[in-house]
Formats: sequence, C-alpha cells, structure tokens
Amino acid sequence: MFEVLFALIFPDNAIGPLDLDALRRSSSPNDFLLADTDLTPASSDGGSIEIVGLDQEAIHAAIRRFAQGEKGGSLRDQQALSGVYVIRTPILKYPNGLYYWIEPTEQGSRVSLYSKSIYGHIDYGKNHDYVMALAAELQSR
Repeated sequence: MFEVLFALIFPDNAIGPLDLDALRRSSSPNDFLLADTDLTPASSDGGSIEIVGLDQEAIHAAIRRFAQGEKGGSLRDQQALSGVYVIRTPILKYPNGLYYWIEPTEQGSRVSLYSKSIYGHIDYGKNHDYVMALAAELQSR
C-alpha cells in the first residue's frame, strides 16, 4: 500500500535510456559514474570495468540479478549493449536510475555504470553504493 503511495508522490518517469557519449552530469552530488574518458565527455568517478569470460547476455543477466533480485528494482529499458533499471531507496522509496553500457573488446567487455537520483540534491552515498556493489559483483564472475 505504501509503495503505491510513494510511487504516486515520487514518480520515476524521468528515468529512461541515456547515451553514454551524450551524458551530462548535474552539479549536485546525487550521482556516481564509472566510465573511461574516451567513452563520455562527463567527468567520471572512476574507470570502466573490464570483464573477461562473460558474453553480453551473461552480463545482462548478472546486472538483472543484482538490480531486480538483490535491490528489488524494475527494468525500464534494455538494448543490445545498454540498459536502465529503476531502484527505489529502502526507506523513503525515492527512485534512482541504474544505467549500464557494454562495449565489446578483444579480451571481453568493458562495462560503464552510472546511478543517479532524480529527487534531492544529495544521495547520502546510495548511488556510489549501487555502482560499487554492482562493479564488485561483475568482477567476481
């Protein structure tokens, strides 16, 4: 019941597909980005994750397990090499967008991750936590 109420109060319709090469970050500290500088003009908090031994479908599946299974998120959009999930914060149910982009390389894949809040001016570290936990999950496979 409360989840429906929170969804009405804090809609997540601003979360949708983004192009990594056109990404613009806000000046508010309410997002976290792991991407190499050759992929995006946005300032990054760290580099992309190199993944060896997983194909693109396995990467999509691992991200789905994390976003939906562990965080209770919902898929908003998925393309062949990218996707976005809506994950609501545990207590106040604010919606955050968890974005990812896959770039095939000779050795495997390079994955860029981005999480942003659409409400508020600070995320209290949630977006950092989402991205770093997913990065650790992907690197452990």
